[in-house]
Amino acid sequence: MAGMKLSCGKNDRLHLDHVPLHARVARGVRVFEPKRTDAARAAFLTNRVVARHFGKAVDATSSTVERAAIGADKVEVATFCDDTGKLRVVYREAIVRFEPGTPQAKRGAVLAKFKLKVRARNAFIGDQVTVFDPRRTYVAERMVELANALTETEEIAFAFPNFVSEFKRMGASRPHAEEWQLDIVEARKAWKHARGEGITIAILDDGVDVEHPNLRIRRRPDRDEPRDLCGRDFFVDENSRDGAEEQFDPRPKIFRFPFDHYEFNDIHGTCCAGVAAAAGKVSGIYGVAPKARILPVKIFHGDGMVTEARIANAIRYAARFADIVSCSWAGPRGPDMEAALEEARRGRRGKGSPIFFSTGNENTHVDYPASSPHAIAVGASTYKEKRAHYSNHGRTVSIVAPSGVVIIRPWLDPRPGMILTTDLSYPRRGFNVGSAEAGGPDGLHYNKFSGTSSSTPFAAGVAALVLSANPRLTSAQVRSVLQETADKIGPKSGYKASGHSNEFGYGRVNAARAVAQARWLAAGKSAPRRNARKVGRAGPRGT
Repeated sequence: MAGMKLSCGKNDRLHLDHVPLHARVARGVRVFEPKRTDAARAAFLTNRVVARHFGKAVDATSSTVERAAIGADKVEVATFCDDTGKLRVVYREAIVRFEPGTPQAKRGAVLAKFKLKVRARNAFIGDQVTVFDPRRTYVAERMVELANALTETEEIAFAFPNFVSEFKRMGASRPHAEEWQLDIVEARKAWKHARGEGITIAILDDGVDVEHPNLRIRRRPDRDEPRDLCGRDFFVDENSRDGAEEQFDPRPKIFRFPFDHYEFNDIHGTCCAGVAAAAGKVSGIYGVAPKARILPVKIFHGDGMVTEARIANAIRYAARFADIVSCSWAGPRGPDMEAALEEARRGRRGKGSPIFFSTGNENTHVDYPASSPHAIAVGASTYKEKRAHYSNHGRTVSIVAPSGVVIIRPWLDPRPGMILTTDLSYPRRGFNVGSAEAGGPDGLHYNKFSGTSSSTPFAAGVAALVLSANPRLTSAQVRSVLQETADKIGPKSGYKASGHSNEFGYGRVNAARAVAQARWLAAGKSAPRRNARKVGRAGPRGT
């Protein structure tokens, strides 16, 4: 693959490998085919992106005239693979962030120099626009050259191709579970003082079942937008024919057989929401913060190919209207995403909205955005107080939280290994399509959730307890409270003098101690820094 360097802000560069695809026109549609067998998946996803994201979808019965009107034969795209193996597809748009205070005349002159037109203005950041070249001089690979040239311009903070990129949801592994995870972090002890009252947790994922009887949903988050009844869908193009209304429906929408596979279905986010905040109203099944409310922010539609700029705006929206943001996924690095993470410190009226990201499930280095200094990176630990074998690790891990693992010999170790959480209430949709073995014949819950997909909203739920106990804390203070009160599990020799371990971060979250420290700080006291090794076992289990 041919390599290209792409500026990621003023002082950083990314390496991108160009994926070689052959383009041909068949019945008025440009189709991309692999030049090598190892590019077959890239070709499949590129064709899907062209149809779903670039508006070049055609019906099988469309006439030649109709296909010509769509311009499906003219689209030129480039597909790249970054150094983490994620695919990024670009057509003819770029994201441009001007330096604050740049006069409009200078902004116009910069765009005119490159003969660019403004496609859209960012609703959250006044200095940011989406641009394109109506002459089509800059398309496909040349968008990388354009972005590099724009970034070198004094008036521009960053420019970046408007990629549609591959994001990975941290999926669940595949016996029966009870809520052992609540006992192991002393959640019930914490509930004596805080249950998440008054706190909203945004779940950025493939949608949340807003009618689920065991979830509390944040209603009318944006009082200035009457159509915003329960969250937003940032995957859809608000300027498309149906997008104006569909953008205000954050429910799961995409379902394909087999309906219990998250790679093809919108079934992941509802499980994440329940780990954080299942209300205990159905079958006595609780999340960590049962009185917190969930703000659904939909960013995926079935698969993981998403426009990066919309992900960044979803983070901005979540930080504006939620107290805590939970993201059980990973994606490619870029300046717009990094800017959105940094801007989250403006949330909660300047106190900042803590953003939790999963470290990843590949048993390797911490993935992005968890590796960003603006994120709280959450790994996974097991009921045996070990790092889950899949959990990514390294110096940027902040904390770990309990999650599921398969018990190889259940007859020798009868303890549950997985996480019990909410599932879709839609008939025969979700991880549990109606099985008592999977969580109940009503399908409302699923008892085999796992991965850093589960540990991340769990940690976010503990943060909701902390903020419920002391809402005056800043996002930096929330991070400190969680780290300073965490249990030092695993080998003591694995922790440095700073208290950090590459395996466990600063340890496994402890809800009771975190809430206690938050209450001490609310009373104006200096809480004792206790980061001692955890001794003994968790208390009795049960729901």
